[in-house]
This record gives sequence, structure tokens and C-alpha cells, in this order.
Amino acid sequence: MNSIYKELQRCKRNGLRGVVGTIISTEGSTYQKTGAKCFISEDGVLTGLLSGGCVEGDLQEYVHDILASGLPRIVHYDFQDDGDIVWGLGLGCNGKLNVFLEPYVPEENKSRANIIESFFLAAQTKPIHRITIVECNDTSLLGTSWMVEPAAKELPALPFQEILQDYQSRRQTKKNSLATIAGNSKLLVFYEFTEPPPNLIIFGAGPDAIPLVKIAKTLNWHITVLDYRAAFANKKNFPEADRLIVYPSGEIPEIEINQNSYIILMTHNFLQDQAILERILKMAPAYIGVLGPRKRTDQLIGTTMTPGTCPGLHVIHSPIGLDLGSKTPEEIALSMAAEIMAAYRGGTGRRLSEVKGALFGVEKEREVLSIS
Repeated sequence: MNSIYKELQRCKRNGLRGVVGTIISTEGSTYQKTGAKCFISEDGVLTGLLSGGCVEGDLQEYVHDILASGLPRIVHYDFQDDGDIVWGLGLGCNGKLNVFLEPYVPEENKSRANIIESFFLAAQTKPIHRITIVECNDTSLLGTSWMVEPAAKELPALPFQEILQDYQSRRQTKKNSLATIAGNSKLLVFYEFTEPPPNLIIFGAGPDAIPLVKIAKTLNWHITVLDYRAAFANKKNFPEADRLIVYPSGEIPEIEINQNSYIILMTHNFLQDQAILERILKMAPAYIGVLGPRKRTDQLIGTTMTPGTCPGLHVIHSPIGLDLGSKTPEEIALSMAAEIMAAYRGGTGRRLSEVKGALFGVEKEREVLSIS
């Protein structure tokens, strides 16, 4: 979301237009899931992927027509049967996908451009629902969309009561979905749910934190690095970090922690980790990873608190990381980031060949793969 938002801003500054592509439905095995997005600017810059890169090449052929007409449209791709041979894309997905293409034209349609910008900006910091009309008989309604905060008590004033009623039945889910709304006008509506990227908070700015920050930033996570040593926590060592906090030695820094906070303790200082852990466990983070052996973590917990009085202990992961056979600092950082990704996305951390079916087998068709 962040990379596309930055590209939208670049286009706006330079008077350029573009097209946002969103997968609104899939069938069979596809490279990306419903809701995946890309943006193709008027000057040919591609941001984000809906496939391995081949579908995007074909989508660029539609950019000129969509910008000329100002109307969104749905593009269908069918790679089942001999689809790969016909298209020559070599995807090997054996699936179908429908992509909704909507024009981003700030100078010609400011209101819809503002909605697109607001959606990509809001999705970086909070959960957001977006409701979009992707097909209807009245072309003036194509691309009309509304944004809703899932926890909001009051819903927006939707012009179609049928959409409001249908959305209310889906509101508590986190599943992107496509629905046909029957009423005075037959509408095809896409309901989209997004969550902000993890807010990664790293206590400890030692050399082993440097590769972790680099990996996390390639995933577009928001990163805060904290340390009491200014010689460690600085822009020279962590140019990718969004925030660097240096706090007085012996004190615990004040920082906002919520259900989107993923925390790593790697100060290599037992007393410091102990004091930080005791405080953050009371703040309900999504995840706490502690570097070092489990015995050390047991000591961190056992000397200051008891399991019965601290319900947040279930979010502690120790030792932090997945078993990848990691040895080098870079490999260990990858292991740590992988476990956080699994916690964030709800993955198992197992091999896809084990989760989706036997390798080279035909027992179960492989489902959607995602790199988002």
C-alpha cells in the first residue's frame, strides 16, 4: 500500500495519470489473492504485482483506453485448459482471475482520485473497508466507492439500500468478496478489507538488528528501533528505520503499543529486557519475540511475574524465529521476520508442499499463492 501511495503522489506532483488494478475474484490456482493491487502510471512505471509480471505487461495495453475514456472496466484472464499456450504468458497457474482497472486522473476527476489516495493512505495505519461498484448498467456509477472503518458505529450514507444491507451482513468478516446486488439497478460490488502492515518495534540496536531492519523494510513494515546507546541507534546504522529512539540508560522508554505492534527484545541486556518485558506485557501487543534461549526467557519471566497474573504471556515467542537452519546474522534475521509474517498473516510456517498437498501430487489442487 505504501509503495503505491508514494507512486500516486509522484504522479500527482508531475501531472501524470495512471490506472489502479485490483484482483476482485479468482478461481483455481493463481499467483496472487483477491485484493492484490498494482498501479500502472501514464509514463509506464509499474508498482505492485498481480502475477509473476506477465499479466501486468498485458494490462499495460489497457491503460491508454481507460485513461482516454475515464471509465473503469473488468479484465478477465483464464489460464485453465490451454490458457498459457494461447496467451504465451507461461504462468502455469491453471486458474482464472478478474482484474478491476480504475483510472486515477487527479486533474479530471478530483473526487474519485481523492478517494483512491485516501484509501491507500488510511490502509497504512488502520483497518479499512472499501465498497466499490465494479459493474452496472449505468456507467456513471462505475468505480463509485465508499470507505468504512470496520469499528465505526455509523455507516456511510449509501445511495443504494441494497448495498448497505448486504454490507452489514459481511461487515464482521475480513474476507474480500464480490457480490451481485439485486434491486432497481443490478450492481456488481467488490467488498475489500485491508489491514495495516505490522508496526515492528525493536528494542536493541546491536549489529544483529541491522539485517532484520533491512528485511522488514523490504516488506514495507513500519519500523521503530530503540536503544539507550546513541552510538548504535542512529541513521548511519539504520537508514531504513521509520523511527529511532534513544532513551536514558536504566529507564524504560514510553512508546505506544497496540494490537498491531510486533515487538522484538534483543538488547542483550538481561535487566533491560526484563524491565521492558514486564511493561509491554500489560499493553496487549500482537506479538513479542525474545532473542536467546528459552531458559533465559523463563528467567526473565520467573523473576518478576507469575503466569497466573499476566494473561499476555501467550504472545511471547521464545526463542524467536522459525527453524530454517539459520547460522549467519542475515539468516537469523530472515528466520525472525518469517515468524512474524506467519503471526501477522495467520500462516503455519510449514512448507507449502505439505500444506497445499503432496509435492507433484494430484491429491489436492494447489490453492492461491501470495507474495503480498
